[in-house]
Amino acid sequence: MADPGEVPARDGPLTWGQQDIWRAVVAAAPQERYLNIARVFAAPKRPVSVERAALALERLVARHESLRTRLTGPRDAPLQRVWPSACPPYEVVETGPTESGPVGSGPVGSVRAEEVSPVPAEEVSSVLAEQVGERLAAEPFAYWEEWPLRVAFVVAGGYVRHIVLVLCHLAADGHAAELVVKDFRLLLLRDSLPPLRSATPGELAAWQHSPEGKRVSGEAIGFWLEEYARMDPVPPSSHVPGEPRFVEATMRSPALAAAAQEVAARNRVSSSTVLLAGAMRVAGGLTGQRFCGMRVIVNNRFAAGRRDVVSTVSQEALVVLDLRTESFDALVRQAWGAALRAYRQAQYDPYAMEEAVTRVGPGIRSFGCFNDQRLVQEDGQVAALEGKTEVVRTDAMDRNICDFRLHVGGEPGRVEVSCYADTALLPPPGIEQYLLDLEGLIVEAART
Repeated sequence: MADPGEVPARDGPLTWGQQDIWRAVVAAAPQERYLNIARVFAAPKRPVSVERAALALERLVARHESLRTRLTGPRDAPLQRVWPSACPPYEVVETGPTESGPVGSGPVGSVRAEEVSPVPAEEVSSVLAEQVGERLAAEPFAYWEEWPLRVAFVVAGGYVRHIVLVLCHLAADGHAAELVVKDFRLLLLRDSLPPLRSATPGELAAWQHSPEGKRVSGEAIGFWLEEYARMDPVPPSSHVPGEPRFVEATMRSPALAAAAQEVAARNRVSSSTVLLAGAMRVAGGLTGQRFCGMRVIVNNRFAAGRRDVVSTVSQEALVVLDLRTESFDALVRQAWGAALRAYRQAQYDPYAMEEAVTRVGPGIRSFGCFNDQRLVQEDGQVAALEGKTEVVRTDAMDRNICDFRLHVGGEPGRVEVSCYADTALLPPPGIEQYLLDLEGLIVEAART
């Protein structure tokens, strides 16, 4: 690991988004690796040497403050320390046999492909890069000692073919990760990029701790408390928790992708809204609630000065729906308006929010978290309702801050929905059935 030496650094508070992630880290430690963000992409078609890739990495880190940041201070109240410069390590992974190179100023470490993947040495394969990404993301970051970026260059024939990035969630959310990939691609092609016009994480944190930021936070907390007052109680968990306590199942469904687009087009909303409405309808069937709430991840980049911030800016909005509607289409339209209102109230001090919501009482609470991670939804391009649905168990862990969460991803035409739940709330067969019920609800709505 590179040492920044004696260069001066700047300490400051975490942003609200970083505080949210730190709460999740503490709740899940030492199994918080699930928070790591991995991205794998192909190098440009023009030849890219390792030296050029290393120079692009150096410029990328110089460009984005969050990639030069570590934690400092006590674990229960950490600060972020921003360094003027940093030199993250990277690996060079050859697709064929190679001698391990020394760690240099980069530093560069070479790894034999045979130690990482069975992919033949002569085949330049993205499979190898994906495996390297899984390995690099398999361990939590050392937040006080390690730069928040792990990098590998997959090399064939003397040139870089794939780049692997693993980002610490304290440095980036999903949208920021895509911005980092975009900038890295461009830096591999050119020597520089236009200056950044967005706020830095340090500037954002300073605003959040200003009187104006505190006012915005207070308004959001007031909105949440009003919404909580509308919600019906959630019944207590009735199942004996399993081991591991938290289990994830993932459904891959081309039928759901097409159906969500069909319903979205009919109601002039996004497919994400359709999936949210469906998720809450099925959740209400489990809880017996008429007025049900679900937290939704919002990227909080609506203002021009924050559009390109590389940091953890995303926070949760609270969407509350009256599930007693005459049709699913009516629920979808209600969800569209409720979500738009909630998105405006998704910036707040998470510790102040937690304190305020705790006073409401344990029975009045939202049911889980919804996170649509698709950046391109391909809405309006409706495919045929065909193809095989697959549901598999994909992860398990002992600790987590959230008892129920849904992640939406996948490529166009094939939605991938993951449901992660506390087995005291929903045993594994129930997790799988929840996903199938979600698909069945939306597919049936598309046909009527």
